[in-house]
Amino acid sequence: MLLNTALRAIRNAHMQLAKTKTQNPLVYRVTDDIMGGGVSINALITTSHLTIHTSVLHRTVEFDCATCGCDSDPWAALETFKRALRPTHVTMQYEHDELKTVSLSVV
Repeated sequence: MLLNTALRAIRNAHMQLAKTKTQNPLVYRVTDDIMGGGVSINALITTSHLTIHTSVLHRTVEFDCATCGCDSDPWAALETFKRALRPTHVTMQYEHDELKTVSLSVV
């Protein structure tokens, strides 16, 4: 489910997967880390990356999307994940350029 959501988020955000010689996106399961295990997906997109980490211990999902593309829409990628995962609340840190950092918490 998480991989399909990531691929749908990339499409919805008008991003393109980068062509690589290795698997892209990379999906891996961790069982014994400090977050209590979980699943991570790293997708290289042509302008940067989209990464999702889950934590079993904290029952959280971390979403990281960085892009330099003017035509891409990281907010659409985030909305795709919110619709699929239906979180009880969302905390965001948004940085548009080197001068602005905004933290938002939405319940």
